[in-house]
Amino acid sequence: MLESVLVIGSGYLHFREYALRGLAQRYRVVLIGQRPLDWQLPYAAEYREADLQDEAAVLAAAEELASGNRIVGVVTWEEMLIARAAAVGARLGVPTMPLDAARACRDKAEQRRLFQEAGVPSARFHLAGSVAEAVEAAGAIGYPVVVKPRGRAASVAVQIVRSEAELRAAFDFARTSENAAIEDGLVLIEEFLVGPEISVDSWVLDGRVEPYAIALKRTGYAPFFEEVAHVVGTVLDPETEAAVREVVISSNRALGIDRTVTHTELMLTADGPKVVEVNGRLGGELIPRLAEIAIPGLSVGALLGAVATGREPDPVPRPERLVGIRFLYPAEDLVFEDIEVPAALADEPWVHEVQRVSDPGTELRLPPRQFLGRAGYVIATGSGIEEIDARLLKLADGTAVLGRPLPEPLPL
Repeated sequence: MLESVLVIGSGYLHFREYALRGLAQRYRVVLIGQRPLDWQLPYAAEYREADLQDEAAVLAAAEELASGNRIVGVVTWEEMLIARAAAVGARLGVPTMPLDAARACRDKAEQRRLFQEAGVPSARFHLAGSVAEAVEAAGAIGYPVVVKPRGRAASVAVQIVRSEAELRAAFDFARTSENAAIEDGLVLIEEFLVGPEISVDSWVLDGRVEPYAIALKRTGYAPFFEEVAHVVGTVLDPETEAAVREVVISSNRALGIDRTVTHTELMLTADGPKVVEVNGRLGGELIPRLAEIAIPGLSVGALLGAVATGREPDPVPRPERLVGIRFLYPAEDLVFEDIEVPAALADEPWVHEVQRVSDPGTELRLPPRQFLGRAGYVIATGSGIEEIDARLLKLADGTAVLGRPLPEPLPL
């Protein structure tokens, strides 16, 4: 039987094709997806369709694929499927992310507990099951605090609160089933960490944790933390980068992560780097794709395939340039039609890509009525962080998001 890597879920075309393409260039890919193949068709040797939210259906599809293929690695880059992929690996007898580690990657409260036990610098926290408990927790920590669901990604429904009145509203918002992902009614109340926010993508294999890409994060739509832009490359001084590397390694080991790539988010506080969370998957927001642009020769898909199959990846060189992405949002809630960038701006040599990601007719609403309601994105290169930020803003401001205003906003 042919050696194959099983991919569970493929994500969205504009945000994950680079990963599937890179994986398929090195490994034979068999895929389980929610619906028939579309853009994934050139990359998948075999395919099974299954409801990805149905564990039994996914396991059945995996066993069917395994009957005709020798599965040597199981991967996913979808946040909600991390534990499911680990369970599939265990069922098939394929070494993969340990199930307990996968579950910890989905539970921010469990992460905090494990970090505390291992001495990994992180935020002080409490779990609250009621508004009264949340108020008590915030009083013990001290305002401002951060209120967040335990199981979401991309900073969805995470917000800063500065008073008891704000806390009461934020608590109810965070624990709704739509935002919570882990539906036990418990909400994280955390210390508000002050400093620049960064993310670090790493590969992990047999206890070895190797960071390969660092990004500066830009957020917007306060008091929420909507991720609006990132800059990837050599973005830290050597001393700070060394300190970050140490904390990233200790946090990944504290969770028992193995045979995957991870996306660790940190704050660079006055007391040093502190972990916000570790995600047991490729970074989102096209950060790994930006790393490929910044580091010639890097294939993130090939790197993921290597660790998933127990092989040490090729060495990753240092970045050769800075690359940034900024997401395009409408000025108001609307029915999206298209994006339009002036030719003179699109032809600038530092413009790497302008891409629409929403289909015409899609309703786009601004946070908090909708999170990640992007019309598209712009990517730019530059010689310095400030230059990248300025170019991204110029490109985003010059790109029109066209559409028909919605008659009235959704209730919060």
